[in-house]
Amino acid sequence: MIEYLENQILIIADHASNYVPQEKNNLGLSNFFLNQHIAFDIGIKELSLDLSNRLKCKVIQGKYSRLLIDLNRDLDDPTIIPEIVDRRIIPGNIGLSKSEVRFRVKKIYNNYHHEIIRTIKKEKVKVILSLHSFNPIFKNKKRLLEFGVLSNEDKNLSRIIIDQLRLRKLNVGDNKPYKGNLIGDSMYRHGLRNKLPHALIEVRNDLLSNPIEIKRVSRLLHKIIVKSLKKLAS
Repeated sequence: MIEYLENQILIIADHASNYVPQEKNNLGLSNFFLNQHIAFDIGIKELSLDLSNRLKCKVIQGKYSRLLIDLNRDLDDPTIIPEIVDRRIIPGNIGLSKSEVRFRVKKIYNNYHHEIIRTIKKEKVKVILSLHSFNPIFKNKKRLLEFGVLSNEDKNLSRIIIDQLRLRKLNVGDNKPYKGNLIGDSMYRHGLRNKLPHALIEVRNDLLSNPIEIKRVSRLLHKIIVKSLKKLAS
C-alpha cells in the first residue's frame, strides 16, 4: 500500500500574482484592472502559503500576472499571451515582437515550470495540488458554487476531494466552473505525465476576501486533503 505523507505534497499556484514589471506600463491597463480576476487569482497567494504551512509541504507560486503569460497553458495554446480577456483588450499584448514572446517564455514560463520539475525530483513529491480562485459573479449571475475540483482523465484524487467537500454540505462543482482537461496545462504537464495523484481546487474568491476567511478555507482544505490522501492510500 502506498502511503501519502503531507510533506510529500507539492502545492502550485499558477496565478498567485498580479505583478507586471514597471517597464511594461501595466500592459496599458489601469491599476483597477490589475487588481481584478483578469490579472490573477484573488486570495490564492495567501491561501497557498497558509495551507502549505499547515501541511508542512512545498509551495511554488507564479510570480507574474497571467496577463503577461499564462502558466496554466501549453506553449502552443493561442491564449497563452492573451490579447483579449473578458471582452477587454490588453493593449500591451497586441502586436508583440517574437523577441518579446521568447523573453516572456524564457523568463517567466520556463523558470516556473523548471522549478516545479526540480522540486518534484529533489523532494520526491508524490502528490500535486493546484490552487485557483474564481469570480462569484459570471454574466451578471451569482455563482452558487463555492468550490470546484477540476480533473483530466486521472480523476482518482479529485473524486475523493469532491466527496469529502460534499459531505460537509458544500456546493462543489465537478469540472465546474471550468474544465480541467486542457492538454499541456500544469496538471497535465506535472501530474498526469508523471503519473502522480493530482487535483486542481478552485475557490470562489469572495470566500477569500480577508485573512480570517482565508484561514477558515485553509483549515477546511487541510482537513479535506488529509482525509482524501488516507482514502486514496486505502
